[in-house]
Amino acid sequence: MSNCWHSYNCYVYIQLYNIPILMKRISLFAILASIVLGTIGTGCIHNKTSKDCQKDTTKISEIQKNLINNGWYIPKSIPSGELSEEYGVKSKFGQQDNYFDIKVGSGFDVVIKIVNKANEQCIRYVFVPENTTANIQMIPQGQYYLKLAYGKDWMEHDNGNGTVEGKFISDVFYDKSLDVFDFGKKNSSSIISYVLQINIKDSCLQNNFETVSISEAEFMNN
Repeated sequence: MSNCWHSYNCYVYIQLYNIPILMKRISLFAILASIVLGTIGTGCIHNKTSKDCQKDTTKISEIQKNLINNGWYIPKSIPSGELSEEYGVKSKFGQQDNYFDIKVGSGFDVVIKIVNKANEQCIRYVFVPENTTANIQMIPQGQYYLKLAYGKDWMEHDNGNGTVEGKFISDVFYDKSLDVFDFGKKNSSSIISYVLQINIKDSCLQNNFETVSISEAEFMNN
């Protein structure tokens, strides 16, 4: 009997002795598994983030898709500076070095039409990307006001007659200046210049000249 009890007691002792070792092994296995799964998980998150970022750079809105279906396209690069005659405005130049110095802040790209107040004809058409400046020289003598389009995601349409139409698709709005910019009378020898500061901060327009809102149709009409 004592031998049986002793054997049983030894068996229990061995079992009790091995339990902590077994638990340690299980804990070690769990830690290793967590590290491996954590590494795999981190890699998956990283890959997903990179993929999402790549998708964002090529994302096309529903408005853009609809315009593409109607013949519009996203140009390989947005224009900058004075737009060529193919955009529908024939530039007019004066003899004097009168000029606009245009400074655009962050938030939006801006397209500006310089319009002759006397005959409502646009004499210059300028694209100024955000955080850039443009110097529009040799403005003819006369009085002018501005039409402005602010926005993002510039798209274009080939009209098939040698002209191209362009406009913003996102966050777009239109203004015209209440200020009239006087570049002198005909045959005047004075050189006149204006500095235009255009900035949008916290969705608020901060220009150094007064403007009033207009429609897209009014902006396009010249």
